[in-house]
Amino acid sequence: KPLPPVLVQRSLLLPLRPTSRAWNGSRTAMSLPRLRAASCAAAAAAAIGYGAYTLSAAPGPDRLERWHAKWASKQTRWHLQQEHPLLVRYRADLFGPQPRHDSPSAKATRSNVLFPLCGASVDLAALALRGYRVVGVEGVEAAVDALLETFGDEVEQAPPSVSGSLRLRTAVAPGEAGSDAPAVLRAVEGDFLHFSPSAADALGLPRFDAAFDRGALVAVLPEDREAYVATLAGLMAPEGRVLLVTVEHDGFAGPPYEVREADVRELFSPAFAVRPLQREDRMGAEPHWRERGCTRFEEAAYLLTRHRAG
Repeated sequence: KPLPPVLVQRSLLLPLRPTSRAWNGSRTAMSLPRLRAASCAAAAAAAIGYGAYTLSAAPGPDRLERWHAKWASKQTRWHLQQEHPLLVRYRADLFGPQPRHDSPSAKATRSNVLFPLCGASVDLAALALRGYRVVGVEGVEAAVDALLETFGDEVEQAPPSVSGSLRLRTAVAPGEAGSDAPAVLRAVEGDFLHFSPSAADALGLPRFDAAFDRGALVAVLPEDREAYVATLAGLMAPEGRVLLVTVEHDGFAGPPYEVREADVRELFSPAFAVRPLQREDRMGAEPHWRERGCTRFEEAAYLLTRHRAG
């Protein structure tokens, strides 16, 4: 079905101009069956995808420099080929009850979901195809290119949507079976620490009901953690929830950097209620950590709930 001449964003009609890859409803794009097939094919003990971090790079004057270098050298093995198992397991905790895509209330009540430092994760597409309003934030242009190209066809907004050094980009794909509306995936290209509430407002983006942080907090330099948490807290709606995935290890500094439960509570408790969800020893599934001197490597998950204002 042809894409309508406009897409609705925050009750405003924003005219979108197709790029050279015009979306005509027939292009092969990422689909839920493909994602489900990938999930079924993945072994339960598959590595969680931090492998590319084993090739560390010293931080340069630009905190994004090392990630540009990793994308340029294709050191991106931290991406999973299927939905992250913790996002699948704790989806109900993160989002609460969600309507079916074909219910009258679905469009109004589906969550606005933020993915900080998103890379080209398939998790964004998995939710966008289910009707969630998904926004990723990523500082590496090559990563945003890969994210949108795998999802569907990028469209250009006229005029371009920018706020300072941040640029909003959009791609569309055929929606979930039974839905006439196309699926939409948005990505903010730029430094996450510059993505302030005023920048989100300038880009026409809402406060977020939910966020998934897997590989973000553990990737930022420890000295940037407080700024990262403040940025995330400012973007969340009151009682918005964050599914946070961290790692705990010895043997090397990072990345991924160790973030202990005590660190999570110290960083997030002023703005969020913190609830531990699970902890898993990953040394058996990922023995390569022993090569970096680790005697332990655990993955932990937390549900963070934003305090009400005041």
